[in-house]
Amino acid sequence: MSQFIRIDDSEFINLINLGLGLYKPLEGYNTKNELNDILKRKRINKKTRWTIPILLNAKEKKNNILYKECYLVYKKKRVGKIQVQSLFKINKKKFCKSIFNTNSINHPSVKKIYEALNLFIGGKIKIFKNYLKKDKYFAYNYFKQNKKIFSKYTAFTSRNISHLGHQHIHKKIINSKNKLLICVIESDKNKFDPNFIVESYNLLKFKEKIYKKSRIVKIYLPSLMAGPNEAYLQATYLDNLNCKSMIIGRDHAGFKNNFKKYDSQLIFNQLNDLNIKIIKTKEPLFCETCKTVFFYGVEKCKCKSKNNKNFVSIDGKNIKKLLLNDNNLIVSNFLNKIV
Repeated sequence: MSQFIRIDDSEFINLINLGLGLYKPLEGYNTKNELNDILKRKRINKKTRWTIPILLNAKEKKNNILYKECYLVYKKKRVGKIQVQSLFKINKKKFCKSIFNTNSINHPSVKKIYEALNLFIGGKIKIFKNYLKKDKYFAYNYFKQNKKIFSKYTAFTSRNISHLGHQHIHKKIINSKNKLLICVIESDKNKFDPNFIVESYNLLKFKEKIYKKSRIVKIYLPSLMAGPNEAYLQATYLDNLNCKSMIIGRDHAGFKNNFKKYDSQLIFNQLNDLNIKIIKTKEPLFCETCKTVFFYGVEKCKCKSKNNKNFVSIDGKNIKKLLLNDNNLIVSNFLNKIV
């Protein structure tokens, strides 16, 4: 007899990634010992670097999980099994401060941790069925047919529609004779429909010559807003897809001001044992005088203005706010007219 454990959207995404080897070398949800190693040393063992514990919440006590083997149920369907190796509680304050650099419940992931039952299950998993395999854009579907398919590509990950800041980064990559892999992240908390983002990039690919040789795929990752820790998780995921390199921006996977600008780049100075090369970019700015985009500190706008008041940071979060408030006239300055 086996017990059932319900899993939510992010736990299901983690199950898929564990089952497909995209979180390699992890083979299951983290145990208590692994959790402690990650929080103390950003390691799982002496060889494996890891920054974010992959946790499975028990949801309810159910006699403290009597069975060693439990079915994993997602949306009323059995999607896998877990061999229970560890049943434990966490220090929520210590956990949130270490992973998200805050204990404020204004942070969505912190709020989720605080609201969850303090009982977690660790152990190896087995996945029954890949429910994502029907998505023709899912990166793994290409990878399983050809393990070297992404080996010459530089990956750019995003949950947002492409803006001029993104395109400035893309052009720098392509002009330096790198192949661009646009990875649209589908998660449990997408504010824009990932399919819409994919289609917007397809439109750019059709209309803009510079994108002709680019490839567009989807990757599945929870939205954690864990800044540098999440940047490293993404890099590990893409490393497991054998990507050549990955772009890390000024505030990669951040949330408000929980992390300092460029912290998501600095973590790779300490944790540098992945095969994937990290390409670090500066902050893209928009000059309101000459209407051009440039990288802060390393480039100048066309009019070579020295007045910082003319420069506006191109921030996807601010663009989202403008779109939601129907400020189309203002937001049009930051978006490609094709999109």
